[in-house]
Amino acid sequence: MHLSQLVLRNFRNYVDCEIDFPGRVNLITGGNAQGKTSLLEAIYFLSTAKSHRAYPNDELVRHDESWFYLKGIIAANSDVDNDGAAPAETTLEVSNQLQGQRRFKLNGDVQPRLSQWLGQFKVVFFSPESLALVKGAPSDRRRFIDLLLCQIDAAYLKQLQDYQLVLKQRNELLKQIRGKQANPEQLDAWDSLLVDHGLFIIQTRSRVLKQLQFYAEEKHAELTGDHERIEIRYQASPPLKGLVTADQGSSIAAGELLDKSDALVRFRTALDASRRVDILYGTTSVGPHRDNFSLVLETRKQGVTLREDARPYASQGQQRTIALTLKLSELEVIRHTTGKTPIVLLDDVVSELDDKRRAFLMDLLGRLNAQTFITSTQREVLDGQVEDCTVLTIDSGSILQQEIR
Repeated sequence: MHLSQLVLRNFRNYVDCEIDFPGRVNLITGGNAQGKTSLLEAIYFLSTAKSHRAYPNDELVRHDESWFYLKGIIAANSDVDNDGAAPAETTLEVSNQLQGQRRFKLNGDVQPRLSQWLGQFKVVFFSPESLALVKGAPSDRRRFIDLLLCQIDAAYLKQLQDYQLVLKQRNELLKQIRGKQANPEQLDAWDSLLVDHGLFIIQTRSRVLKQLQFYAEEKHAELTGDHERIEIRYQASPPLKGLVTADQGSSIAAGELLDKSDALVRFRTALDASRRVDILYGTTSVGPHRDNFSLVLETRKQGVTLREDARPYASQGQQRTIALTLKLSELEVIRHTTGKTPIVLLDDVVSELDDKRRAFLMDLLGRLNAQTFITSTQREVLDGQVEDCTVLTIDSGSILQQEIR
């Protein structure tokens, strides 16, 4: 996929900006708080209908304005097709009113459901917030997996939406039962639905984590000069730990699911066992909304191998490298699942990396074969290291200069 043009109106500090991106690598430079990250944020919003940060959409509207508008023109790839014709283009548009309506258009047609929008334009975004994948809460890692799956699997998006709806209804019923306003037997129907949707989510997450682990081994070795290895382990919520077991016969340790019928019985048994506590607290304590995945870092120094949980023990540079590994592995999962290469957004990627890790990253980017956007305050960050590079200089939400190297 190739983003050939981007239009921003009243988005963050951009008033009215139209930018063409002819090259494969785009270096976005400028001082702090000038709009570098906002440019990547706009591209990400066109893909996911969300900011990569936890902001409400209204905060994306330019100060003293009541709306924003984004438009992106995407080609399937940057080359001509086999018959010599230009690649097909897709036009995505989104408008957002303050405390009001959002409208999404695909090739000029309004999309009534968000599910019809997601997955049309695929991106992988690394930013300083991505370090939460390593050092953040389980919810940060669940969000990463869910967003990845929503880009490649429409069935997963539907199951996730259904699960969240059932979970909300069950929690409301638990509170009513606690207040003596409903009968506990009413939980049976919701529990059956929760188990059906929840098991699908656990199974799909487990499968994609195994794919991530496969690519992560290669990417992390490349980023560290083969001095470190990363291992991803699926962690179901404590009552469901028996559903996912490490595959001891393989180097892939993300986990595998038990037989489906057995898993359904175990899931329902765990849910029944937690019912009294759930009623007491008015919330559901069992299910994939409580799941996590761990990251085990293996380092080899002077013939000694050390394995540690990355969250408490990895250095800042190691955390950044692990997050990059997960993002680059995400790209490969999307590419091999959909046949389309996502656009790569790298915000402030080189800070906190030592010279060796920076060199390994630049070498990897040169071989990535994906349209890439990189922000940096340092213009020289890509000098002589990447071919087909366009440099954009941004100041106060405006493009001051655009040059092709």
